[in-house]
Amino acid sequence: MTQFIFVMAAVFSVLLWRMYQHHHRMVMQARSDLLSQSSKVINIKKSVADRAGFQHLLGDYDGTSVGLKLEVDNLTARKLPVMWLHITMLRPVESKGSLDILVRPHTSDVFSPGWNWNKPVTPLKGWPHHARYVSRDRTPSLESIDSDVKTIFADQMAKELLITPETVRLTYLIRQAERGQYLLLRSAEFDMQPIDSAEIAALTRQLQKLLANLDGVRCDEAA
Repeated sequence: MTQFIFVMAAVFSVLLWRMYQHHHRMVMQARSDLLSQSSKVINIKKSVADRAGFQHLLGDYDGTSVGLKLEVDNLTARKLPVMWLHITMLRPVESKGSLDILVRPHTSDVFSPGWNWNKPVTPLKGWPHHARYVSRDRTPSLESIDSDVKTIFADQMAKELLITPETVRLTYLIRQAERGQYLLLRSAEFDMQPIDSAEIAALTRQLQKLLANLDGVRCDEAA
């Protein structure tokens, strides 16, 4: 009888392990597929998966070098976990100026380098309230990107616009965890359907427009 119990325990252990492995593979594949639709609008040149299974993509959008990256924030207590989409574009060589616009700033926004920048910037009229405006050194021309900033942050899902001499980056709230699942089980479950290519295209196009206005170049010269 004792031997039978040990055998059954071993069998159940193996079954549970295989079920876990199957579930893990499904989760990793779903994470990998989240940005799969971006290939419809971006010429993907490189794709690298992080340890969590999310893809980091590098490619070309209408003549501009662009990077896409997903980041999950589930470390803040009493806050619904969120998934950020970072869209990054290269600026022309020898570009100048830095600016960080972070709306509704929170110490959990660890992706923002602006916490270490100490030069306050006065925003233009009509720019978002409840935002932090800082620069690391020289501030770029605010007037040149005035309309772009207003357009970007008219969308309440836009979280941060970061400008450095090397890149511009938009951080956007692309998904929120399912509230019921999180409140009941404290489990961060997201909608894992691939992100719509039209949404990626719209955000990328707007950032490209800002880049062109910022540096005074045509889009195909900013790559």
